[in-house]
Order: sequence, then structure tokens, then C-alpha cells
Amino acid sequence: MSDAEEPTATAIAPFDNPDGDIILRSTTDRVDFHTFKFILSLMSPVIKDMFTLPQNGLKSGESSVPIIPVAESSATLESLLIFYYPAATPKAFSSFSHAVAVMKAAKKYDMQVVLNRTVDLIIAQFLPDRVLELYALFCQLGWQDYAQIAATQALEIKDLGRPSHVFNGMRNITAFDYHRLLAYHQECGVAAQDVGKSPFSGNHIFELVCDTCACFTKNLSWFNEYLDKSGKELLMRPCESTLWESASYIHATIKAFGDTSCYDCKYKLVEGIGAFRALYIARVKEAVAKVKLADADQ
Repeated sequence: MSDAEEPTATAIAPFDNPDGDIILRSTTDRVDFHTFKFILSLMSPVIKDMFTLPQNGLKSGESSVPIIPVAESSATLESLLIFYYPAATPKAFSSFSHAVAVMKAAKKYDMQVVLNRTVDLIIAQFLPDRVLELYALFCQLGWQDYAQIAATQALEIKDLGRPSHVFNGMRNITAFDYHRLLAYHQECGVAAQDVGKSPFSGNHIFELVCDTCACFTKNLSWFNEYLDKSGKELLMRPCESTLWESASYIHATIKAFGDTSCYDCKYKLVEGIGAFRALYIARVKEAVAKVKLADADQ
């Protein structure tokens, strides 16, 4: 049986329009996408050039519409087209591998608009859980800005650099790109830790709690201990979440409450330390934002 005689299926709407003047056929699972040259020409200069090539006599038996065979699966092809197609709504990717296949197809066919939309959806859907794989992928494709986004998200990983099963993308990354990620994580950790050593730390806590009472100056062990422990935590995991989730914050609050003799300050304590932590977090975010992932060309 020849290729033209092998059974095919028709894609679901909107790619089943009998008025279409071109068919894209997935050779992987033999599904026909009935579409329009005008739309495809706007989507992809690569596919537009395909229209000028001989079609090897492939025609739709019912309407004699030209057929262009493509290597992508029907699932990939559907997602690829739907990102640009009029009145079509993109759906979430069924899996990470599906998302990567669509992104690579968009790059292959030079569909810049589709590529941008695809990457945005991939980041929204997979970044929190597949951050290291996305970093490896973006480095592989040479996309520095997207690699920076993934690297920043990777700051949520404690002790980055230890062997871990979560970095499934290791097989797709160079040693240099992995080193860039580790160096960025370390630099951010140092910058975050240094915030607790800056002059702002010891001054604001008293003003935020009570500006008329000096009882807090009698015993600063709880405060210094909090800055020391939180700084070490930030070195290993330099992100906002570290300070929100830190057990050292609870311990410091309890100890400060017990060490405070002033009745008024006891009731201002939680609010005051909370205000300091908010300021602390803001300073950490500012410090980390100044650190950038080294450029791949450096």
C-alpha cells in the first residue's frame, strides 16, 4: 500500500475545515490538518517556503488539496497551530515532554509569535516543579533571558549542587552551564547573607518595636542569634521563602518575648518583629536582584 493509500484521520476542529486549501499531515500518526496557506504563511516563513516545493503528487483524495508531510506528531502539531489559529484557545500541555516538543517545533519552523507564547505557557505551567530541566533546556537553546528566569527560581532549592534526582535535565546540559548556575546560586547566597550584617539591622528593630523604651538594649542575644541563623539559611537558600519559613524567626520571637520586661513592649513585640522581617525580606530581594547569571559567552 502506498503512502497515499494508507488510512489517515482528520484532526479535530478547527483543523477539519473542508474549505482549507492546504493539508499538513503528521507522518508519525497520519493525521491530516486542514488549514489555509494564508494563515500558515503568516505563522511560519519556513512553511511558506514549503509551498514552493514539489509536493510529490500527494493530494487529498476528496478535494485534491495539496498535502505537506511533517515529522511532528498530531498532538505536537495541534498545539503548535492552535497558538496562532484564529478563534482557537491554547490548552495546557499534557506533559513536560509534550511542551518541549511543541517549543522545539516552533523554533524549527521559525514561528516566533508561537514560540514566545509557548515558552510563556511552559514557564507558567512547569517552572516551579521542573525548574532545573527548564534551565538546562534554555541554556541548550541559547536563551539567556529565560535561563535567568529559571536560575532565579532555582534559588528556592536548598544546597544546590548536591546530587539530586530532580535534575533530570543534567544529560542535556554542559558542565559550563551547570557551573554558571552553581556560581549564581552561591553569589546570591553571599549577597543575601550580607544583608543581615549591614547597619540597618541593628537600628530598625528598636524603632519598629518601641521608640520610647530601652528594654530591648539590655539583651540582644535573641536578635543577633536570629540574624546569624537566618543568614546561614539564606546562604544555602537565598530567596524570600527562606525568611518566611524560617524556624529561627519563631524561636527569636519567643525568646524576645520572654526576655522583655516592659509590659507595653510585650504587646508590640510581634508586630514590631514582623515589620522588621518585612524590611529584611525587601532588602534581601534587592540584594539578590543585583546578582545576574553569568552570560554564556563570557
